[in-house]
Amino acid sequence: MMSVDVEQRIRDRAYAIWLNEGCPHGRDADHWLQAERAILAEAVAIPDRAPVVAVVKAPRKTTNAKPRTAAKPAEAEAASTGPSAQPPKARKPRTRKPVTA
Repeated sequence: MMSVDVEQRIRDRAYAIWLNEGCPHGRDADHWLQAERAILAEAVAIPDRAPVVAVVKAPRKTTNAKPRTAAKPAEAEAASTGPSAQPPKARKPRTRKPVTA
């Protein structure tokens, strides 16, 4: 995670680059990366400042479901035909966003 000071410096530098290029539309990511490289290069060139290190987060789990274990065939039949067997719940269909032209 970047410190607020470094992020603000990158934001200011990206804005200056955007202005120098004539305020083009849709180049914000390019300007941000260019400013970030410049600020990080300055941090490495100045020995009294600690270099900024990007923190990469581990990928998140996509589900909380526990892995299923294979049940024995006899137990599977008893579970599906027993009195406590319940049919699976019906899911509501997903609604689609309206298409805008």
